[in-house]
Amino acid sequence: ALVMTMSLVTVSAGAKDFTDDSEITYKEAVDVISALGVVDGYSGGDFRPDDVLTRGAAAKIICNLILGPTTASALSAGTAPFKDVPVTNTFAGYITYCSQQGIISGYADGTFRPTGTLSGNAFMKMLLGALGYDSKIENYTGANWTVSVIKQAVGIGLDDGNDEFVGSKAVTRQEAALYAFNMLQATMVEYDQQNTIVVGDITINTTSSRKDVTNNDANETIANDNKMQFAERYFDDLKLSDGTDDFARPANVWRLKAEKIGTYAKEADASYTAKVAVDDIYADLDLGSSVDKKDVTVYEDGDELKDKAVAITKNDDDTEFGANGVLTEVFYDDDDDTVVITMVNTYVGTINRSVAAKGNKAAYVEIAPEDVKPDGVNGIQDFETAESFEDDAYVLYTYSQSAEEV
Repeated sequence: ALVMTMSLVTVSAGAKDFTDDSEITYKEAVDVISALGVVDGYSGGDFRPDDVLTRGAAAKIICNLILGPTTASALSAGTAPFKDVPVTNTFAGYITYCSQQGIISGYADGTFRPTGTLSGNAFMKMLLGALGYDSKIENYTGANWTVSVIKQAVGIGLDDGNDEFVGSKAVTRQEAALYAFNMLQATMVEYDQQNTIVVGDITINTTSSRKDVTNNDANETIANDNKMQFAERYFDDLKLSDGTDDFARPANVWRLKAEKIGTYAKEADASYTAKVAVDDIYADLDLGSSVDKKDVTVYEDGDELKDKAVAITKNDDDTEFGANGVLTEVFYDDDDDTVVITMVNTYVGTINRSVAAKGNKAAYVEIAPEDVKPDGVNGIQDFETAESFEDDAYVLYTYSQSAEEV
């Protein structure tokens, strides 16, 4: 039997559906980056998330980020930038541009090795360079360059979302999308003018400290912090806002111009797959005082359960949420001192049939629920997906009661 966790709601409306979506771990990052055209899929409709990124492809990503895909695609090389990168090489223009901007460098033997794999350390160095960090000033050169690079990259969150980041390992395509996605939200930096002072026979070079680039735009598109995030400079049509997903979880909502890329649940402050008592939630949130009942909201499969709201206190070990196999997530807003608890049930169904895409209608499968059904569901339900399944295959799926479309 083919088993796959599915959702009967489209939580990423507008995002590109790849045929191998189920293999993509960093869905939000891949959707946003591919919507911008920075990293795209293949002609067959797949993304190949775990394929290793080459050094040449990494240069293309950086150019797409800085120049935009249209301008970057017109780049060319008048002369070979490295002895193993002729002007006819697919990536010659990208490599030349990045080299001229000081973002990348070759090897001591004069080669670039465009088909070689790229380490996480090297890709982070390229992203930092695009953000404005100066390799010489920041000590990204020399025998111990990786120490300085990773300290800075981790410090500004370029590895966020990958708890198993190892800088020496080769970067995969979806990891590259994740780090580039984090870069979009990172603040750009600049340096004051470097001065050279000559006193007698002594030359003194002075450099002021690095500073964040200021953004005085009244309509900041990524963060309202008066700082220039990378996307605010290079992709000002990309907008991030707060919202909720179809299961009522606090979420990021991404739009490109007027088109919605998708809605993606934020990381929960606490997560459980078995029953959890209120006092355990209190402890796991590391609360210093109770949260009033009026400031607690509880949802199940996207429906609000007003009768389930209770104060979050360290003295309540009787009230419990969730069950074995139920995903219970807790979101705490320390600014408003509010708590949102969401419970998402997983159901078993079978594939009734698969329907191919036709015209403007996306491909979908029909799922027949088994014994335990979502509330209000009695018959077959449709699920949009580009993936294919055998008829009568068993699948695991989730169901939202509040979704606009099912």
